[in-house]
Formats: sequence, C-alpha cells, structure tokens
Amino acid sequence: MSKIITNSNIKSYSEDILSTAVKLLSKNDLVAFPTETVYGLGADATSDTAVSQIYKLKNRPFINPLITHVSNEEMAYSFCKETQLSNILAKAFWPGPLTIIMEQKKNTSISKLAAANLGSIAVRVPKSKILQDIISKLNKPIAAPSANKSGMVSPTLAEHVFEEFGEKIKLIIDNGQTEKGIESTVVDARSDCPVILRPGPITLEMIQETTNSQAKLNTSSELIESPGQLLKHYSTQKHLIINSTNCSNDCAYLGFKNLMPDNKFNGVSLNLSKKGNLNEAAANLFNMLRTLDKSNAKNIMVAPIPNKGIGVAINDRLKRAAL
Repeated sequence: MSKIITNSNIKSYSEDILSTAVKLLSKNDLVAFPTETVYGLGADATSDTAVSQIYKLKNRPFINPLITHVSNEEMAYSFCKETQLSNILAKAFWPGPLTIIMEQKKNTSISKLAAANLGSIAVRVPKSKILQDIISKLNKPIAAPSANKSGMVSPTLAEHVFEEFGEKIKLIIDNGQTEKGIESTVVDARSDCPVILRPGPITLEMIQETTNSQAKLNTSSELIESPGQLLKHYSTQKHLIINSTNCSNDCAYLGFKNLMPDNKFNGVSLNLSKKGNLNEAAANLFNMLRTLDKSNAKNIMVAPIPNKGIGVAINDRLKRAAL
C-alpha cells in the first residue's frame, strides 16, 4: 500500500485532478501519473520546452528517445507511417503495454527531442484510464518515460516518484501499485519482420503467434532507437549480483519460488513470487529492489529467474542493473 505523504504533490485521481493535470501540461509543466506498466513522467509531446524539461529533470541522455503516448491508432497515424505489421500489432495489443517503432511523417508537430532527432518514433496507446483521460482532455500526444532519475530503478508507486524528485514535479497522481510492474515491450515494425528492441509484458511468443512470423529479439543495437537499450539501466544503489543461489548474511536476497535462504540466514530477504508466477514476479520486481536497496545490506543478490515468457524481460532488467 502506498504510504500517505501529507502536504505534498501526491494526489488521488479525480475530475479536479484531471483538470489540474491538463492545465499543467498545457503550460509546459510536467506531471507524473500511473500507467499499467510503471509510473510515467509526462509532457506535451509537441512542445520542445516541455520535453526538454523531462531530459533535464531525469538527467537523461538526449540520444535516448521517449515514448509518445496517444489515445488511439488514428492519433498515432497522424504523425507515423503505418505498415502492415504495425496495423497487425496495434489491432492485437493496443491499448496495452506495447510500444511500436514507426517512421515519422514529414513536418509533424511532434518535438524532435521526443524522438531524439531520429527519423523513427516510439508510440504507444496505453490501457491506463488515467493516462487515456489526460490525453483525451489535452487532445495532444504525451511524451513520457518512467518517472525516475535516468538509469535508476523504475517507479511502481507514487511514493517512489516522490522519493526521486520530491516536489520538483508539481503533480504526482496516485493510483496505488502499477499492474505490470515493468515497462512496455518495444517492437520495431518498420519492416515485415517484428524486431523486439526491449522485452516486456507482451512476450516474444505472443508477437510470433500474432504476426505468424519469426520475431527477433535485438536488445544490443549500437544505434539507440528505443528506451531501455542503454547498456546500464534500472540500477540500484547497492551492487546487484544476479543468478545467485547462495547468500551471505551481509547481503540482501531477492528470491523466486523455493529459491530462498535457509533458516540460518540473518539478512533481509523477499520473494518475487512464492508460487513461481512470472507475472507476479514482474509486478514485484522494481518495488522489491527499491525495498532491499534501503536495507543495511552490503549487496543485493537475486535468484535465477526462468528465461521464458515475461521472465525474458525480468532478466533483461536485472542484467542491465547488475552492470
């Protein structure tokens, strides 16, 4: 449960808060809000001034593009070049945790900063009602990365955003813990074959089945075309050691299913999913990493996670966090 912070910029969602959010965004201010994946830090995607504030506040490299969130396919295709593949993916997974990379049309209103001055752009139709309401009332696309400092653990609670930025953000909309717990899957749909640039809740198997193709996973491209491709990312303050089945008492341990320390262990330990459910593990991942990062432990050790389904996305996050 989210801790209540009084006299802060954290507010529960309501019609009045929706109006406040839209007013702030229309004045080039930033707003943090929950999505079905993680909490996002949003700005008017058509404003260079607003988008530049995201990069500045997060200390995010300008080569790392943002995801532009839209209300529907029609809004997406007003500034993107649709392909047969993008249509298939959009109809199957939008609204939802899938970001599609497409070519931009010429002379659109989208800020070049949002796309890191690339010819391509990352676009998503979110399932989150709160974000959908904001986009619809603003009647503009919203550029939004995760609401945390660049390279650090993503936020899944409103208080995580507050811990990162305090009141530097005028409004943080609170709706409890996010459902998926990790960022959207990113797929390059500019050719006939889908290429996953960032694994996420929409798995490789789901994309292959939907597109009837041999979708590929390519998370190590030299050209940064998608969020989540930076080598070091999602990092804790403490050193992270992955694929560990042993732990010392000076370490914290993040387990999975029956992979947990024995009764002699005196350190702090948490279990991503006692039932071995990978979706539950994904939902708990960032919140539990943040909790263990606050402990007095020297390092954080993480149990091996099955590399299948959404486990591929979990391992991608852990691998980058451990560098």
